[in-house]
Amino acid sequence: MHEAAKQLGVTPRTLRFYEEKGLISPYKAAENNYRSYSDGDLIRLRWIISLRELGMPLSAIQEALNVLHEPEAFIRKVDGARASLYEQWITATKSLQALDETIIAWQRSGEAILTQAESAAEEMKHNRILRASWSDRWNYDEMALSYGYNAPIVTLEGVLSEEQYHHTLLKTAEWLDPRGEELGLELGAGSGNLSVILASAGARLTVIEQSAEMLSILRERLPQVDAKQGNLLALPLAAQSYAFIGCSFAMHHLTESQQLLAMEEMDRVLLNGGRLVISGLMAEHDESQLDSSNPLSAYPANWMPLFAPALAHWLEGRGYSTISNRISPSTCLLYASKP
Repeated sequence: MHEAAKQLGVTPRTLRFYEEKGLISPYKAAENNYRSYSDGDLIRLRWIISLRELGMPLSAIQEALNVLHEPEAFIRKVDGARASLYEQWITATKSLQALDETIIAWQRSGEAILTQAESAAEEMKHNRILRASWSDRWNYDEMALSYGYNAPIVTLEGVLSEEQYHHTLLKTAEWLDPRGEELGLELGAGSGNLSVILASAGARLTVIEQSAEMLSILRERLPQVDAKQGNLLALPLAAQSYAFIGCSFAMHHLTESQQLLAMEEMDRVLLNGGRLVISGLMAEHDESQLDSSNPLSAYPANWMPLFAPALAHWLEGRGYSTISNRISPSTCLLYASKP
């Protein structure tokens, strides 16, 4: 054990810990219980040590190593762990920001006021619960396996025609107006139907998709695109990174509160002067003006229609310029330019 630990640059205690956690099972001599590490054991330990240093928890490392012989499945597991790490990083960053603002308020008033700390803590708790509350109730992994590229269209059957769906994607790309070599981002990319249009314009595209199976289709379809697993409530991306963001037929999977949290994430990663287009099942007027004749009134109960005025109000409150555009009776587009 000591020889293996020295070779790997760790302590014997570390090797014992990994063994106790079930990550490694070296041969033990019956007469003295001495451990003997095979070449395979040492390679596995190198993976464990490297992934641990990269921040992955032991449970995620175990899951990834179980499929090490399947490169695509292994990368999926590591990608999923990366998304979780980013969510923790975003939460920690927001907590530090809230703490900084609270301390500044105390310094200005000359006293530490408990209610200010409680207010900041309550907001952090609310957002943390919101991020944790999202789940894929529509089973997009199964949809991807069953319908492939057409999975997003199948989910809209009875609400939107295939022609209307593709027309909305074309309009989204037209308003985004991607330019060659420009860094762009697509959120809720699904099987890549909008991604194909954006990438064909020459943009250097990053896409975010929560479904591992959808992501697998997209990566096979567009190997040149940087495809990452994640969801709209905690984007696994650095701040101020992208010249444009497109999000089509994804926001209706979020509650109203989650939609606003997703908007915060979009604002965080969009460059100053960047542009944003949200499109899909969206009304141009607020909810009070919907009646039974409007297609939005007949949506499934687990969908949340978007209301352009509410999103525009949020964006304009942060200095964005906005324009809404009706595409079909069921679909609308909201364009926003960041100051």
